Amino acid sequence: MVEKLRYWFNPHPDTEGALRLGFIASYIMVIGALVVYTNYVSGCDSGVVSFPLWGIAGLLMLLVLTERFEIVRLADTQPRQNAILLVVLRAVLVQAIVWLDCTGLAIILYPVVPFAAYFSLGKITGRIVGLAYWMFVSANAFIANGARLLANFDRLTITVIFTLLTIFMLRIADLIDREMRRAQHTRELLARLETSHRQLQAYASQVAELATAEERNRLARDIHDSVGHHLTAINIQLEKAIAFRQRDPNQADQSVRDAKASAEAALQDVRESVGALRQGGDTFSLRQSLAELIDRMDTTVLSVDLRVQGDESTFSRPVLTTLYRVAQEGLTNVQKHAAAHHVLLDIDLGVKEARMKLQDDGAGFDSRELARLTAFPDGSFGLQGLIERVELVRGQMIINSDPQAGTELTVVIPRNPAQLPQLAGAA
Repeated sequence: MVEKLRYWFNPHPDTEGALRLGFIASYIMVIGALVVYTNYVSGCDSGVVSFPLWGIAGLLMLLVLTERFEIVRLADTQPRQNAILLVVLRAVLVQAIVWLDCTGLAIILYPVVPFAAYFSLGKITGRIVGLAYWMFVSANAFIANGARLLANFDRLTITVIFTLLTIFMLRIADLIDREMRRAQHTRELLARLETSHRQLQAYASQVAELATAEERNRLARDIHDSVGHHLTAINIQLEKAIAFRQRDPNQADQSVRDAKASAEAALQDVRESVGALRQGGDTFSLRQSLAELIDRMDTTVLSVDLRVQGDESTFSRPVLTTLYRVAQEGLTNVQKHAAAHHVLLDIDLGVKEARMKLQDDGAGFDSRELARLTAFPDGSFGLQGLIERVELVRGQMIINSDPQAGTELTVVIPRNPAQLPQLAGAA
């Protein structure tokens, strides 16, 4: 029964309004009990108007229910007009209790009105109402009624007690208001946190999709750069074998053996790629990989001069892999399209950056053709793959070509792609 009554009186004990309701209801009931008791002990049952003690108790109950009605039912949604009416209702109830009180102690209930005005009409209004009551009580302290208990107190004492009590109530209102705002802020933070959590989940899904797409693109580049290179070499060797089958059978057999070696290299490259996916990769040597790449090429028609300078251990695996793939694709294109006799592959692994130059003495091409292939990447997946690879490590790729002077491909990649460049003038 007590639990049901408590729940009815304050159905939302975890809200910030519960603290306000609990304090003011306790204050009214404690002071009200004191007023009823002193009236009973003093032997008087009426003040200005003849009225039994249960009438004072009834008005006190109405005052408590008014607090409950405003806080529980209306909360913060009530219009200002309703708030003013409820403050006036409290003032009327308190004044009625004061009139019915024959001891004069009921004036201690006056701070209930500025306390309510503080929350309903604002902090400044609450303080103004409190000041008005203080002036009213101070003025009435000079009027002594012999039948009243307050007649035994000094007028200054009455004023001081009421002043301290009013200040106490307004200070409690400040603390409760601060706690209510803190609770409101906490709820807003939790709501924003939950919203952010949902957004992060959505972003995580998007990142997963982007990562999947990036992985598909990476695999496509790897397939084109590694397997595509070997298939191109196999095709060239088989075409050579067909061409020399009648004129030079030994050369044709050698081309077939070279094609078989390229096929084995392609198979080994695929196995290494799968192993790298499973194990996260192992050590990678740019010099050794480029040397093996050139050894697998047909050097009877095309000679390759390889020069690698610098310490590759200071560069990350992605940078070295990018240099290797660019060189691989560049050499493949030279074999397929350039009709060149000599290629220079020069790599300088410097302190701040890696610079690679791939230069051939082939037929070259019109630079406008390069612009067309770049504008329509579907027409040349190899070129588009090179651009994407270099951009992933914050590098730059420049291609210069002339139909009479061959082609020169230059790639520059910073040693640490993850490090942001310093602003001009920065220390």
